[in-house]
Amino acid sequence: MTILKNLIPILGLLALGSILAARAESPPSPAAGETYAVTGVERADVLNIRARPEANAAVVGAIPANGVGIRLLGSTDPKARSTWREVEYQGMRGWVNARFLTVQTTSSETQGLAADLRCLGTEPFWNVRIQGAQMELDQMGSKSRFSLSVPKVSANHTNVWSITVKGAAPGQRGVVFVERTDQCSDNMSDDRYRYTFRIRLGSDVVLSGCCNRIP
Repeated sequence: MTILKNLIPILGLLALGSILAARAESPPSPAAGETYAVTGVERADVLNIRARPEANAAVVGAIPANGVGIRLLGSTDPKARSTWREVEYQGMRGWVNARFLTVQTTSSETQGLAADLRCLGTEPFWNVRIQGAQMELDQMGSKSRFSLSVPKVSANHTNVWSITVKGAAPGQRGVVFVERTDQCSDNMSDDRYRYTFRIRLGSDVVLSGCCNRIP
């Protein structure tokens, strides 16, 4: 009887240790509305969004390998070998394998926007080159340089940013809007660009076109 009494506290401690170890191995469930980014997907590949939390379920959408702004909807479906999470990305809803998601840690000021871009537009033809905090606008050989503010991400769409620009001449100010669409067209070729670009300078210049990141 004495041996049994001594074993009870020991067994209790072992059981508690097993519970704590199990909790440590299982990551906490993310809260609905948290923003995530893709991780562990090859650059040329995509993360499929599926109709159901199963690897062989129908594909209802795709997220690029560097996709950000993925919003969790709260539902979680743990499987034997993987965990699936219900998400929303640019209007598409479905399930993705949680192993390819990571908490989005990029500053909310520049969320997901590359600083260096090359942009163009047609009729009239123009080019823009953004590098760091500087922008050069080339309108048929007439070049102007501008300083840029830190990009501000939209409060309700994490793929839209605004940037204020300021030139050397008095009144040479404006606003740039960049939107990641992955399907912007230059209206002259079959090429598709990552970003849609719009700029307004002063009160009489408005240009729109497409951008890609500078390699």
